[in-house]
Order: sequence, then C-alpha cells, then structure tokens
Amino acid sequence: MANFIEKNYRLLSIIGFVLIVFVITGGLIFGPFNEILPDSLREKLGYSTTSTNLDEEIQVRLIVDFNGFLENINQTILIKVNQTASAYTILLLANLTVEVRTFQTGLFIEAIGGVEQTIDNYWKYYVDGNAGSIASDKFDLRENNAQEISWIYKSYS
Repeated sequence: MANFIEKNYRLLSIIGFVLIVFVITGGLIFGPFNEILPDSLREKLGYSTTSTNLDEEIQVRLIVDFNGFLENINQTILIKVNQTASAYTILLLANLTVEVRTFQTGLFIEAIGGVEQTIDNYWKYYVDGNAGSIASDKFDLRENNAQEISWIYKSYS
C-alpha cells in the first residue's frame, strides 16, 4: 500500500485537491454557507437575498397612540443611509423617551414619552396594520418594506 501511495502521490494529491474544491463549492452553493455569496449569485441560484438596502434613505410613518394619556403622535420619520431601522429605533429617531427592559429575545418597551406599562395597560407595536410578532428591536423596517409603524398603549382587558 505504501508503495502504491509513493508511486501515485502526485495523482492522489490532484484528486484530493479536486475533491476539496468540490466540497467547498457545494457547501457554498447548496449548503448553509451560501449566505456569504454575493446577492446577485444567490438570486440566480434561487435563494433569498440578504440585502437590506442600507444605502437608501427610507421614510416611515410613525403613529404613537397614547390612549388619551398624552397627545398622539403622527409623523413621518426619515431614516438615513446606514442608520438602524427597527420598530424600536424609530421611536428614538422621533426623539421620544423610551424605557426598555432587555431579555434574551430582545427589548421590551416599558414606557414611551413617560407613559408606562401598568397592571392594566401595555405597549404594542404594529407594522402596516399587523401586530409585531418579534421583539421591536429585531424587526427590521427595511427588510420588511414597512411603510407605517404604530405603537398603541393598549388595555389588557
């Protein structure tokens, strides 16, 4: 066996190199590592693109309904190039004071503009009329093409 390897070392090296190239290429195209490919190639291969259009300014309508505790807010927020655009950060961009509690899953909004969560009321966000299903700091407005974010001070009852 050792004699065979010595005689065919060059051929075995080439075969090994080709196998490594096939494994790496297959992993990039079909495996979990396809995310490092350029978006144009990912699109051609049928994968969703990961681009978040960070090079574009976006406008999002922000509505904050204080449920009678303060005057409601209804304004358009311009989110600049490379600025974080989440359902949470839009509150900060509107210059509102926000109190949060941090959990492993993300931020939980406890107060907006001094109006705090109580035993009877809490803050809930909606994106284009649909209730937010993840932590507000994890909801990317650009990726989801959001047009309107509503924060509503709701009653538990």
